[in-house]
Amino acid sequence: MNKNWKLKEINPKEESNREELNHELNNVKLNTKLPDAAIKLLINRGIKNYAQLLDFFKPDLKQLHNPFDLKDSEKAANRIIEVINSKERIMILGDYDVDGTCGVSMFYLFLKKFGLDAKIYIPDRINEGYGVSVKAINEAHEAGIKLIVSIDCGITAVEQIKYAKELGIDFIICDHHQTPDIIPDAFAILNPLQKGDNYEFKFLCGTGVAFKLIQCICTKLGKNDIPENLLDFVAIASASDIVPIVDENRILIKKGLDFLKSKPRPSFRVLMESSRIKPDTLTVPNIIFSIAPRINAAGRLGDAKRVVELLISEDITELKDLVNSLNNVNEERKEEDKKVTEYVYKYCEENNLSKKYNSIILHNDDWHPGVVGIVAARLVERYHLPSIVLTTVNGVAKGSARSINGFNVYEALKSCESLLVKYGGHYYAAGLEIEISNIEKFRDAFNEITSNQISEENKLHEIDIDCEIKLSDINSYFASMLKYFEPFGPGNPIPVFMTKNVIIDSEPVKLKQDTLKFTLSEEDSDVKQEAIFFNSSNHFDKIKKGISCDICYEITFNEWRNTKYLQLKIKDIRYERTQ
Repeated sequence: MNKNWKLKEINPKEESNREELNHELNNVKLNTKLPDAAIKLLINRGIKNYAQLLDFFKPDLKQLHNPFDLKDSEKAANRIIEVINSKERIMILGDYDVDGTCGVSMFYLFLKKFGLDAKIYIPDRINEGYGVSVKAINEAHEAGIKLIVSIDCGITAVEQIKYAKELGIDFIICDHHQTPDIIPDAFAILNPLQKGDNYEFKFLCGTGVAFKLIQCICTKLGKNDIPENLLDFVAIASASDIVPIVDENRILIKKGLDFLKSKPRPSFRVLMESSRIKPDTLTVPNIIFSIAPRINAAGRLGDAKRVVELLISEDITELKDLVNSLNNVNEERKEEDKKVTEYVYKYCEENNLSKKYNSIILHNDDWHPGVVGIVAARLVERYHLPSIVLTTVNGVAKGSARSINGFNVYEALKSCESLLVKYGGHYYAAGLEIEISNIEKFRDAFNEITSNQISEENKLHEIDIDCEIKLSDINSYFASMLKYFEPFGPGNPIPVFMTKNVIIDSEPVKLKQDTLKFTLSEEDSDVKQEAIFFNSSNHFDKIKKGISCDICYEITFNEWRNTKYLQLKIKDIRYERTQ
């Protein structure tokens, strides 16, 4: 598939910022000069002066926003303090994904420090579905519980919370999903996206919102050492939920990663060992592709409460048994995922869906509800179109939607809400339920929206390029500097560079899994750089020694037999020279 290269444009204001930053750096007399490309990267990330550079390179918890700025935060904190003082029983309820289970585990361990043994409730994905259920409320009522804290869910549970209130149960909602027009009549709602909330940062995950509540409680109780020791949960949840790694999230994830690297709690240490990750090398991609799938697997195919039991345990023998169980469930999930993915790829190709429509909507009674979100994401990756995958659960079609840059799938679902039983989510991802009889009408309505909003250019995979450099600009010092820009993720992506008119300087070597390895050079220098190109089967007949091309790439370190060396990770190649 052709890719659209989008080079960050330099405008006069940015040029002025670059000059100002260079001037300030010269005035502070650094021991070394920042490369011009590093200055450009900083400008691209909104860094305009030396003070901001220090904040960016050395994130500190003191930079976090005031938790009391969250609407209802003080009211919620006071209610929790009442629970702590009176030893009242409390239920913590969370979603079955990483964000929900991490948030519940974090809040449980937080309350445990005050001698409370909270009741944990994670809904069954198949029998109850997402969010707050009547079953959970009834269990709380039977146990004499008068307060439920929901994490990563609750903002759409209008009827359920009305029912809880009738039973004399208070609800504190810690959520981060888009708020509907009518919100629950809860005791307190902490959600930076709700109307009337003046909290400066809007992109926390559910665990992040619950962490801000913990900060409020600890501030009031004078226990300010406690929150820092819970940042590992926030980092795992935030990375897994693909929130923008900017502003407050960047600080929380960076500090959480530091905690995980230096003194991982037993549960995360065993999970890392199972994933063959050394703690000191842990990154956001490690979490997304290795740790999160294991945590998610239980919720997708089994009982997500097992995950909470794992995350709060300190018994190594128990932990290893639980992780082995999760690994087995994850293997089952991968097999189911592979089977459904192969089927939908074949179906899309045979029916030419990506050419006929600007979205893909598929339904099958037999697909497991635990893999539909993953399959929708794979369809987006392959066809770069908004995709919805549905299965049948208890006579109703349930599923997940995933989107592309420039298309708000939540707003699109909102436009079709008359055809839906319920829905909720974000700009890029959402969940929905629909009567099976309405699927065709919904498909037509959704396709009409995507046809009006998505252009041919939107359908191209876009590669955002930070700046153009020469191969001779790349050295170990510059590559090492890129570590200071971590953690990488949405909003703070791995820097991508472009170099024009390079020469393939060696015969490409074919490695496993559609991968080529070769050397690059430039006409005007003696510098050579090793490059690796994954998923490059479409380029096998084009990449030949001696040809000239333009490349865009990431700069990485590769390690082989205890030796680290620079390697360019190619993202795309153009074979017509660009002047």
